[in-house]
Amino acid sequence: MLDTVRVLAENGPIRVELARRGRRLVVVKRLRGFHPELERRLAREADMVRKLDHEGIVPLLEARDGALIYPYLPGVDLDAALERGPLPVARVARIARDLLAALDCAHRLGIVHHDVKPGNVRIRGDRAVLLDFGFAKDVALASITASRQALGTPNYMAPEQFAGRRDDPRSDLYGVAASCYHALAGRPPYGRDVLRVLLGDLEPCLEPLPASARPLESWVHSGLAIDPCDRPASAEAMRAALDAACAGAAPAAPA
Repeated sequence: MLDTVRVLAENGPIRVELARRGRRLVVVKRLRGFHPELERRLAREADMVRKLDHEGIVPLLEARDGALIYPYLPGVDLDAALERGPLPVARVARIARDLLAALDCAHRLGIVHHDVKPGNVRIRGDRAVLLDFGFAKDVALASITASRQALGTPNYMAPEQFAGRRDDPRSDLYGVAASCYHALAGRPPYGRDVLRVLLGDLEPCLEPLPASARPLESWVHSGLAIDPCDRPASAEAMRAALDAACAGAAPAAPA
């Protein structure tokens, strides 16, 4: 039996609740009303998350009665943490490594998340966990979303994803870079000009990161490349580039 504690979020007919099941707290994602396409999307989400066995991805406990039940993970979402301002470089690098490890697992199984953003990253101590595969795409399966429909959050959405392309894992790498830019700069990339950039206007410039974040500036910029071919080739490659950037920023060991 599920007893609702409080509503965590509402997005149209989809409601996310904190609930109690026995002595355990869980998160319940449910659909209110009759929405066949959203029902199919919830079922597809359940199928995808069941495939993913990784410490950096919240697991699915159960799918029943049109609801998805996930464990409640104590901690704070990254967007809430950023309300207090930018994070130190080392902290951002740890978050990025965890996200890229989780995405490497998903991408190897043909699953693209499509909504990597601070609101979908839960911080638990020194670890980061990726949440919410509601917009994800299993590239091996036929689409259940209308052709060319853009799903995602504009401030963290890759241009090709905004244009309706949903089969490129490098779109998630853009989301990681955009989230890290926000964590380092205290604001999302491009600010109010983001829709201009997504529509192909190359005039808006990315504001430089603070001096303290410069060790990761080239790495962030590579992930934010407009053309996906100019981004790292994979999550694993982006993680290796991050390690190299951090190693280059570390003080040299004494001879």
